[in-house]
Amino acid sequence: MANIVTLVMESREKTGKGENGRIRRSGYVPCVMYGPEISENILGKVNMREIERILAGRWESTRLNVKLPDGREELCIIREAQRHPISDMPLHIDFLHLVRGRKITVNIPVEVVGRDDSQGVKDGGVLEAVHELEVETLPMSIPDVITVDVSGLNIGDAIHVSDLKLPENVTALADPEEVVAIVVTSRGVEDAAPEEEAPAAADVEVVAKGKAAKEDEGEEKK
Repeated sequence: MANIVTLVMESREKTGKGENGRIRRSGYVPCVMYGPEISENILGKVNMREIERILAGRWESTRLNVKLPDGREELCIIREAQRHPISDMPLHIDFLHLVRGRKITVNIPVEVVGRDDSQGVKDGGVLEAVHELEVETLPMSIPDVITVDVSGLNIGDAIHVSDLKLPENVTALADPEEVVAIVVTSRGVEDAAPEEEAPAAADVEVVAKGKAAKEDEGEEKK
């Protein structure tokens, strides 16, 4: 389970494109916090460098202890991080307030281990795996990652959602038969078809004549 990261939210009274641009130029990122027990969304801003450091890791499953402008401290996660399409700079952050004892849905990163020990990979197969999995869990049970061991896979073998051993209080929301990881055949290692015997000269002549005859028939019909 990941450690809880502390983050300070400073006050932000004004909204709008112009104000948000000014906030970013000053080294901050506009943000908002909402949740089932927050009657009115809390507007604020967070330090650009601090939020970039969090976003560089497994931010989807990182629990945050956010210090609000009024002095309160609330447990939350980042529900959405808007980024610039070219520079990838954070543009806006949505924080979801967590309520202890109340389950939430969250996307957890999938970490694949044992790839080099997979016989299927050694035989030239290609490992394909999902990058994240949506789960339902309690705030204090959010796992850092979901680990998938593929060391026992041969070519054609797969691991399904139903095969996963999830932590306590964590339930996968995907179909139990959904594939999480699979080793597929690479085009370069497909069994080569046995070489066919070269046709006898007579056979070639017959085939050629047949083709020529068809072409002649086509010319006559023109």
